[in-house]
Amino acid sequence: MKTSTIAGVWAYMVVAVLTETATFYYVTNVTAQTVVISLLALSQATAVAIFYMQLKDEPGSIRIFALVGVMFLSALLIAMVASLG
Repeated sequence: MKTSTIAGVWAYMVVAVLTETATFYYVTNVTAQTVVISLLALSQATAVAIFYMQLKDEPGSIRIFALVGVMFLSALLIAMVASLG
């Protein structure tokens, strides 16, 4: 992988973390905070999976297998939210 690609992903991660921090301190609407921070965290997790775990170079079957963890986490989150009500 090119060094410029790694540097670009790293720079995006730094900017995303700074944006999350600024959102936490300057946005007063809790719903807006949650949405912005969640989207940025999701995009960072995707960037890590694609570039640092080299999933972009793997065959499709292995990429789909990586979704098993995401589906498991989604099921846990849904169960947690369901237990709150």
